[in-house]
Amino acid sequence: MSIGYVTYSEYVPARSSTSTPPSRRDEYKEATRRALVQSAVRLFSSKGFSDTTLSDVAARARVTKGAVYHHFESKEALFLAALELVDERTVVEIAAATEGARTTWAAAIAALDAFLDRCLDPMYRRVCFEEGPQALGFVAWWEHGERHVEGMLKAALVALVDEGDIVVRDIDAMSATLYGSLTAGALAIARAADPRAARKAVRTTLLQLLEGLRP
Repeated sequence: MSIGYVTYSEYVPARSSTSTPPSRRDEYKEATRRALVQSAVRLFSSKGFSDTTLSDVAARARVTKGAVYHHFESKEALFLAALELVDERTVVEIAAATEGARTTWAAAIAALDAFLDRCLDPMYRRVCFEEGPQALGFVAWWEHGERHVEGMLKAALVALVDEGDIVVRDIDAMSATLYGSLTAGALAIARAADPRAARKAVRTTLLQLLEGLRP
């Protein structure tokens, strides 16, 4: 989907393509890795990072523990792959939510709502915002998130500026500020006794911030 100069679908993870079909061995390896990551997502979201062992993941994926080490050198590396998987789904859902938006501003609001809706998903919420800082360390977790959404945020800001919807003097600084605001909002939702009420409050606050940028 393209509105103005922003194309949200550019940030949807692309599937790799090759001129020759993969061998059965490669297909098996990829299927095993996928099963491990999917099992890890379920276990990290239900038991948490500390209480999940690689043996637990292997058992749920119905492979040996050696197969886990064949694909991942540590539990932290496996967690990072699990985090990537749930983050990729979020990007896909954001892109889908902006389809059909008639203006750049409408697309930006649809993207915000899609992200906040994802924050209500218990699995996403726990893996990304409850277990992530513990598993990776706060700095590495924060930088991972920045890398994942930086391009999308900057593209959206550029499009909004070009359309005259907002006035921003420094795109990089505003992108960093918005990322911090979105992350803080997601953490507030994750920690709230009533996530839906928190989502509503966070949305109102973020819209006030964005409206303040309008000319």
